[in-house]
Amino acid sequence: MGTGKKWGGGSCIAAWFVLAELCWVGGEGVKLGVLLDPNSTVGKLCNTSIQLALSDLYTANPQYKTRIIPLFKNAGDIIGVASAAWELLREGVEVIMGAQTSQEEAIYLAEFGGKYEIPIISLTATSPSLSPKQNPYLIRAVQSDSAQVGAISAIVQLYGWREIVLIYEDTEYGRGIIPDLADALQENGTRLIERTGIPGRGSGREIGEELRRVKNLRRRMRVFLLHMSASLGRRVLIEAKEEGMMSDGYAWIVTDGLSSLLHPITDPQALDAMQGIVGVRPYIPNTQKLHQFQATFNQQLPFPLASLNLFAVQAYDTMWALGTAVEKLNATISATATATDRRAMRVSLRDAIRNTKIEGISGVFILVDGELNPPTFEVFNLVGEKERIIGYWSQKGGRGVRPEVAISNSKNQLKQPIWPGPTAEQPKMKLSIGIPIKGFPEFVNADTNEPQKSSGFCIDVFRLAIEVPHMNIDYEFVPFVNQIGKSNGSYDELLRQIEAQKVDAIVGDITIVASRSEFVDFTLPYSASGVSMLVSATSDKKEHMWIFMKPFTWDLWLLSFFSFMFTGFVVWLLECRVNTDFGRGPAQQQIGLIFWFSFSTLVFAHRERILNNLSRFLMIIWVFVVLILTQSYTANLSSMLTVQRLHPSFVDVKEIREKGYFVGFQNGSFVRDFLITRFGFDETKLIPCGSSDEFKLALNRGSFNGGVAAIFDEIPYIKVFLRKYSSGYQMVGPIYSTGGFGFAFPKGSPLVADFSRAILNVTQDQDKMRTIEQKYFSNQEPPKPEPNDSALDVYRFGGLFIITAVAAWSSLLIYLAQFLITRWPDSGSVQSPLTSKFVEMGKLFCQEHFHSSSPRTRQSRVHSVPETAEETTTPQTVPDHNVDSMNTVAN
Repeated sequence: MGTGKKWGGGSCIAAWFVLAELCWVGGEGVKLGVLLDPNSTVGKLCNTSIQLALSDLYTANPQYKTRIIPLFKNAGDIIGVASAAWELLREGVEVIMGAQTSQEEAIYLAEFGGKYEIPIISLTATSPSLSPKQNPYLIRAVQSDSAQVGAISAIVQLYGWREIVLIYEDTEYGRGIIPDLADALQENGTRLIERTGIPGRGSGREIGEELRRVKNLRRRMRVFLLHMSASLGRRVLIEAKEEGMMSDGYAWIVTDGLSSLLHPITDPQALDAMQGIVGVRPYIPNTQKLHQFQATFNQQLPFPLASLNLFAVQAYDTMWALGTAVEKLNATISATATATDRRAMRVSLRDAIRNTKIEGISGVFILVDGELNPPTFEVFNLVGEKERIIGYWSQKGGRGVRPEVAISNSKNQLKQPIWPGPTAEQPKMKLSIGIPIKGFPEFVNADTNEPQKSSGFCIDVFRLAIEVPHMNIDYEFVPFVNQIGKSNGSYDELLRQIEAQKVDAIVGDITIVASRSEFVDFTLPYSASGVSMLVSATSDKKEHMWIFMKPFTWDLWLLSFFSFMFTGFVVWLLECRVNTDFGRGPAQQQIGLIFWFSFSTLVFAHRERILNNLSRFLMIIWVFVVLILTQSYTANLSSMLTVQRLHPSFVDVKEIREKGYFVGFQNGSFVRDFLITRFGFDETKLIPCGSSDEFKLALNRGSFNGGVAAIFDEIPYIKVFLRKYSSGYQMVGPIYSTGGFGFAFPKGSPLVADFSRAILNVTQDQDKMRTIEQKYFSNQEPPKPEPNDSALDVYRFGGLFIITAVAAWSSLLIYLAQFLITRWPDSGSVQSPLTSKFVEMGKLFCQEHFHSSSPRTRQSRVHSVPETAEETTTPQTVPDHNVDSMNTVAN
């Protein structure tokens, strides 16, 4: 049996091959072409593992009739692979295993196998772009790189990192993982903010320059994902150590392309550079069979491994699966005895390999759609010379399912790693936060000497948001100042610093407007806002001689006068027949009495006695009405005489614009563009103001003395100004709504959602918000409300007058009814018409109430009423019917 070019291996394996050639006679063989690089670590490991697997397979199964005949070929580059593949094809191999050094070689072999219909088994083709679904003759005996992206995403999510940097090998192998990795991270709200490719043969100088570029580009870049082959990955980590990127505050995650080949590490410099890295790789169960393999395997190597190598284990299981498939296929061929077609043989062999399932040393070996089923991944941490297994991750049920083992949503399921430094403190995302220089320190009070001591309402809200759990962020404030410590531009220019990557976010009183959202993303607002107008106000000191008439409107004055007269008349009418205080004197004296009695109730100075119960009822109601009227009049007149009333100098924006007055706005604010685009102000008529004091100075000067007629600004600033200067200024005009204050981040930043949720937690905590609002705003007097000096009208007292009218008319009607009842029998003959009776009753009523007579004459017709309760008089002689009627009325 020919084995092609023999490679170096252990003495026991070589002896086994010689013995197999001497003893195996009459059996059938399947030629296997093996393309490996004998000068690489992977090549040496796979060579030894393949020979050991064949030895163990046929030693354990001597009854197998079909043997695998390996033909090893040297294939160190793509040219060698192409040459060796053609040579193996001519030698009649049924299966080719390889390539091993690069993804380009694997792509070539996949196309070669598809063209010549020969199965290609790959142990290193992990790029997702090379799929067995698209290459039907490709069998991938390893996991695709996309299988590990779920584990990587789970680690990133666990530690709350929302932005990471990918450093990858700039080859097909390195680039292939990017789409699946970006999608997996995006599902958990994390973004690849930087993707840096390093050539596979890049020099140390090129690697160092690229790392420095990444390090200096954004200071927050402290979480790195390294995806590359072992040889290049070690060089990158060594250069990162030289650049200070393996120190406290940095985090490095490595994929299985590097983590599966950490051993053997014989270079102390490389080992030192890898301290603190966290890696993922397929999990190999720790079984007795695995220990036996490791012991035998290490005996065949010139460098014993401290731990098993994944490629060696997978190569061993693959050979067992291939030998099992070949034996099953041979039985099928022997039964038919007509299968001589080589193409049919290769197709059958391909299908047999894909359908083979064995229990290998790495677990269950089974291919799904032509590639190894995704396993459980182990998460390790390199500390000293050992790897600490700190957790596991598995994905069952397909891609996109949440982790079911170890890494979930709790840090208790992952042991505490030791990060670069070394330190146990978790690396945090470092953010440089731009803050504005303002003339309103209540909102942002930037300290240019010690930025971290900056304060203000907006700064405190940000600090509270940072304290929300899972916001693993460290930050530094960067004031937006020029060389002399002054503001370096407008708010729009400050926001452009994010786009220029000079800062990572902006914190301050940044108003959310549509034009700004085109180049930054805003969080949810943490404070409401709007634009209004601030103007000066003058006091109305022109108090004229008729101000005492202003508390009531004219219709209320007239209605009150009429009510006084009507009530006085009704009381007089009810009292005049029985009360000498109302029934004495001529007509003019009676009219004067009505006037006197009515208006004397204003000051409760009336001295006339009230004897009739109906009059008493009416007076109770009327005194209450008079009390309400006098108290209301006194209060409103006092307000007009004592409270200073301010009148705004302007109330109409249109008037200010048409007359060409100058207007002010806060320097750097979006209000400047708002005035130009929304109201059509001439740009030359706009004057910037930087602080509350400048607002006051500009308004006091006026438009014709170097000042302004009005200032347009957002309501929070106007309220702060009015708290400081509560007299002489007013906020007038309509309020134009804006989006409120929010924090700004780069477009597409996942931190926007995190901070929005944090802001909701802060703003919903009323105690915290009340505390910071009182800290910055409640130490000043609130603006005094403008007094309401409008005159009181009839509507406000309508209910009182209705009650008075009902009481007066009710008393009057009851009195008339009593009069008719008592006088009706004596009004004339019974046979008289009804109309005549009413006429006689009317005459009698007028005669008794309105007929002018002297007191003596009137007293001759009515009983005298005692002057006091103690005095009594003897009534004069009057007709009996008059005495009875008057007694009835008096009662």
